[in-house]
Formats: sequence, C-alpha cells, structure tokens
Amino acid sequence: MAPGCGKSLGAERLAWNTGLPLRKVRFDTLLSSYFGETMANLRKVFDAAQAAPCALFLDECDTLARSRMERNDVGEVTRITNGLLEMLEHHRGDGLVIAATNLDSALDTALFRRFDEVLKIPLPGIEEIERLLRVTLSAMETDSTLTWRDLAQAMDGMSGSEVVHVGQNAAKHCVLEGRKNVSDADIRGAAMGSVR
Repeated sequence: MAPGCGKSLGAERLAWNTGLPLRKVRFDTLLSSYFGETMANLRKVFDAAQAAPCALFLDECDTLARSRMERNDVGEVTRITNGLLEMLEHHRGDGLVIAATNLDSALDTALFRRFDEVLKIPLPGIEEIERLLRVTLSAMETDSTLTWRDLAQAMDGMSGSEVVHVGQNAAKHCVLEGRKNVSDADIRGAAMGSVR
C-alpha cells in the first residue's frame, strides 16, 4: 500500500476508539545482529502485550515478516518470520494486534491468515483530495475564485499526507508573503514543489 495514506493514523484511531493504549513496536531497537536476540526481543514484546491489554502496532511489519520464498534469504530471516507467525498464532492477549506495511508483496503470505481483517488503504480519490485540502486550509481565508475541484484533479495520485503537505505549504507561502487569502497559484506552486 502506498505510504502516507493513513495506516499509522488508523492504528492510533483504532486504539483510541477501543480505549486501549497504543504500543508501537520500534524495529530499530528490536532487531539485533546477534543470532537469536531479535527473537528474544520479539518474545518480550508479545509477553508484555499478553500481560497488559493494549493495541500492539507492528508498523512496517515487512521488516519482520519477509516472505520465506525469497532467494536472497539468510537463515535468520526465515527464523524471525517463523517465530513471528507462531507468536501471532498463539497470542491470547485481551487487546489487538495491528500490522501495517507499504510493501505487502514482500510479506510472507501466511501472515495474512493470522489476522481477522486485512484492509487495503487506497490513495484518496478526487472528492477525498478536495475535502483534505478544504480541511487543511480551513483556518485560512481562500480566494473566492479558487477552483477546488480542478486543484483536486491536478493532485490525483497523491497520498493523503502529500495533499495535506501541499495545503500547509500553500498556507505558509501565503503568510510569508503577507497575504490573507490562499490562491490557486499558491496551491499549484506547492503541488509542483516550487513553494516551500
């Protein structure tokens, strides 16, 4: 799935809506170059999630759940994937386990069977882009001639976070120039990267 489409935000909202604390796994501290240590660290994560209900968020889970069919595989990668699959299979905590990736094609296919739901989050459509732009710029005044739909169509193919970033940059540009109204040109310039 494309980056910037709200996977992390979705995990945060899911934790918020269920009243569970969000526990995000930081793979930079979990992974180790020492044989077996990554598995021991992963076991600690799942033991903690079993001991206290939480929403355990495995962001960028392709780091740990690489396909076991890869030709460039080293034995440790397969052991980590097998270990994660086993831990997911036997996890009986009272919380949730949420996984996200931008590289679903790199994941081991067995991972998908370990989850009750698998959601693909697409890029926003024209209507969603227009709404995101309007919300992002809602604290600013905009030119009455602003062509919201045309702007949204010009940004078709952008992720949600990219659209928000464009709106924020357009607003900053307007403020830095001492103007009160965000114009079409501000937004188009930010979308083209000419406005920072």
